[in-house]
Amino acid sequence: MKIKVSIQIIFKIMIIVLMIIYLPSYSHQNVKVFKAISTTEALQTSVPVTSNKKVHIYNTHQGEEYVGYNVRDGAGYLKDCLNKEGYFCDVEQNDFENYKNLHRIAYNQSYVVSKMYLENSLRENGQYDLVIDFHRDSLDKKYSTLTYNQKSYAKIMFVVGKSSGKFEMVNQLSTELSNKANEKVPGLSRGIMVKKNHYNQGICDHTVLIEFGGQSNTKEEVQNTIEVISQVIKEYLQ
Repeated sequence: MKIKVSIQIIFKIMIIVLMIIYLPSYSHQNVKVFKAISTTEALQTSVPVTSNKKVHIYNTHQGEEYVGYNVRDGAGYLKDCLNKEGYFCDVEQNDFENYKNLHRIAYNQSYVVSKMYLENSLRENGQYDLVIDFHRDSLDKKYSTLTYNQKSYAKIMFVVGKSSGKFEMVNQLSTELSNKANEKVPGLSRGIMVKKNHYNQGICDHTVLIEFGGQSNTKEEVQNTIEVISQVIKEYLQ
């Protein structure tokens, strides 16, 4: 009886060791640790596409939250709004946070992970007409919220990376979208923040990083803003 129990324990240990050995390493070859959405799958889950323009949305910092809402929810809602306008739009479905935990990757290396998956999406689906990194800022609600025509919005801000190699292009696009947003809802955009990082903005053309509101904004405020931005994007893509 003791021999049988010992054999079972040894067998279980061997299985655990094998699982550890064959865990995927942190490399481009193993980019599909978590299954990425494909163009075909996105089309099957959206309304009919009437435009040939394509949009990709991802969240480098997927853990950012609002009040009862989060940036991944926001990215999904923006996708739905653009789908209703007839655009093909997909959202990155891979779990960056899980990947970082699994491979012991620090938070300040988040862009290394999102870059890997963004490059994979480009390989699978080809070039996009607009790529959006959907974020949430950290600031007091009085600075992240705007009331206009008795409706409450989460303010936005565009972040442009100085070291991306495509600074002028990204800055021009971000400025154009920021101005269009303020034409629709005055004061909705807080403007452009230029920082030293690259923010994956050198990987492809037509890419922006948008901060939607802050940690104290509500689902309704964020969605009100997303609806405006979807119209801004529609005008840009026409």
